[in-house]
Amino acid sequence: MGIPPSESLLGASDTLKAFPWPWANGYGTLDHDNLPEFFQPFECYTVDTSACTEASESMAQLTKAWSGTVDCCQLYLYDDTIALLQLDISLPSNLPAIHQALLSGELDKTLSNLASDIYNLCLYPLFHEYCLNFRSRFGSRQQQNEHQLRDPNKLQVFKDVTFDRQHAPPSHVLWTGRYAAIAPSVLATSLGEALHEWASFPGTREQLGEKGHYVGSGNILITGGSSAAIRDDWLRGLSLCQFYNAILFIYGSILKSSYSQLTDLLGARRTRNRELNRLMKDVTLSLDHLEFTRLEFNEARVGVQGERARIVEDTCAAWKLDNLIASALERTDLIRSRIARLLDERKSRVDKTVELILAGIGGVALVDLFISLTTAARDLREDDIPGLLDAFLWLPPDGSIGLSSLLLILVFAYIYLAKR
Repeated sequence: MGIPPSESLLGASDTLKAFPWPWANGYGTLDHDNLPEFFQPFECYTVDTSACTEASESMAQLTKAWSGTVDCCQLYLYDDTIALLQLDISLPSNLPAIHQALLSGELDKTLSNLASDIYNLCLYPLFHEYCLNFRSRFGSRQQQNEHQLRDPNKLQVFKDVTFDRQHAPPSHVLWTGRYAAIAPSVLATSLGEALHEWASFPGTREQLGEKGHYVGSGNILITGGSSAAIRDDWLRGLSLCQFYNAILFIYGSILKSSYSQLTDLLGARRTRNRELNRLMKDVTLSLDHLEFTRLEFNEARVGVQGERARIVEDTCAAWKLDNLIASALERTDLIRSRIARLLDERKSRVDKTVELILAGIGGVALVDLFISLTTAARDLREDDIPGLLDAFLWLPPDGSIGLSSLLLILVFAYIYLAKR
C-alpha cells in the first residue's frame, strides 16, 4: 500500500502528526534490519492524547492516582487494516499502589482499557472520516501506479473492520501487549518481586537477572535496563511479532466464520453450487494471502539483526507463532476439503441422474427396436431362409414389448449392482 508523499493518509488533524519511519532498512550496520516492504509501516503518527485526559478513567488512574506520565504515544499503520499503537508510560517504583496493581491485574486491565480509550476517542473518528471521504480524496486516482490504496469498503480478505459506524465497535482493538523495562538492581526490591510474579517467570529472580529478559504469553519483563536503545530494540522486534500475530488472529476469525457458513450451507434444505463456489473462492483467496504473509514473515525473521534477532525468536517461541500458522493452514485445508467433497458428491448425484436419463432413452430405443423388428418381420415375404426376423415373426407385438421391458429391467439391475 502506498500514498503520495505530499499527502497524509488520514488528512490534516490536530490529533495526529505524521513523521517518517525512523529506522533505515537494509544491511548497512547492525542498527539496520532488512525487512520486506510488507513489514514496514507505510505511515507513522505521533498521537495527541489530550482528548483522553478528562474522558478516560484509565488515563486518570495512570496519571493521577498512580502519578504516571505518558512519555510517547505513536501509531504505525501497516497493510490490511492493521495498525500498532506504541504507548510508553513511566510509573514511580516506590509507590505501593503500583505493586498491588501489578499483583491484582489492575495495571494490566488499566493499560488495555487506556489503549481502547485512545483508539475510541482519538483514532476512530479520524478513520471514520477517512472512510467516508475516501472516494472524494482518492477515488479519481485509483489507476495511478504510485497510488495503491484500496477502498476500505471493498476489501477482499480482511473484511472484519469497518468504519461506517459513528462509534468504534469493541472488536477493533485486538489486544494489548505489555512489557516492563527496569534496571537490574530493581529485581532485588519489592517491586522486582512483584514484577517477577507479574511476568510468571518459572525460575528465581537471580536467574531472571542473568537471562536479561523473559517473554511470557501475556507480559514481558526486561531486566537489562530501560535505556532508549533497549526500548528501541524491543519496540522494533515486538512490532514484527505483534503485526504477524494480529494477522494470524484475524485469519483465525475469518476461517472460523467460513467454517460456520459452510455448516449452515450443509444444513440448508437447498444450497446452490454457486454459494459453495463463492465460499471456496473466498477460502482460497485467504489461503493464498496467508501463505504470502508467512513467507514475508520468514523473510523478516532472517533480516532482523543484533539483539532484535533474539527478541524476535524468543517472542515467536513464547507465542507459538509457528504453531498458529500451521493451525490456520490446517483449518483452511479442512474447509476446502469439505467443500470439495460436497461438490464431488453433488457431481456424482448429477452423473447418476444423467446415467438414468440415458438408460431411459436407451430403454425406449430398445422397445422401439423390438417393435420395429416385429413389424418388419410381418411385412416381409416368405424367403425360406431362417433368420433373426423369423424369430420376431412368431412374437406378437405385446410379446416384443414385454421381452424388451424384461431386458431393460435386467440392464437397470446390472447398473445398480455395479454402482454398489
